[in-house]
Amino acid sequence: MKREIYYLLITGLIFLGIYTQECSAEADMIKRVIKIEAEGGLLHYQEESFWDEESFYEIISSKEKFEAKEIDSFKRDVERLDRNIVNPSIKFDESKRTTLLLCDVKGTRQGHWYDFDWFLRPLGLDFLDSHFERKDMELYWEGKIRGINSIISIKFPFPISNCHEHVWRR
Repeated sequence: MKREIYYLLITGLIFLGIYTQECSAEADMIKRVIKIEAEGGLLHYQEESFWDEESFYEIISSKEKFEAKEIDSFKRDVERLDRNIVNPSIKFDESKRTTLLLCDVKGTRQGHWYDFDWFLRPLGLDFLDSHFERKDMELYWEGKIRGINSIISIKFPFPISNCHEHVWRR
């Protein structure tokens, strides 16, 4: 019995350590800027993450591991809501201490509107309830996501209207 409790305690501590490491990586992010541009049935996605010096050094020291983890995580979020990413890549800018996730997202255009549930749900956002500013051809938002200063810009080649998670030509 004591041995089982010991193993359970060790397993719990290991899990807590892994969970804390995963959470702290995002906590050391200083800022996030997400830009999405619609072109036909594709959405061109880019997410620039700004890191503190220590975190960026850790990222650079294991670029391949970071790249695989970030792409897999984003891909899982998108595919869970029946969308696909195409040509994902991560770029590193050592002078700015940033990482840049680039890809195209397919499957978001449904008829005459674009569905953004794949994007908004994982972030806990909503176009109306989160008060995105609608400009003529853009939805814009600034605020904190899980404690990180974030900017989101979603642009279209035409004037738009929107509801909670859909955008269409006005």
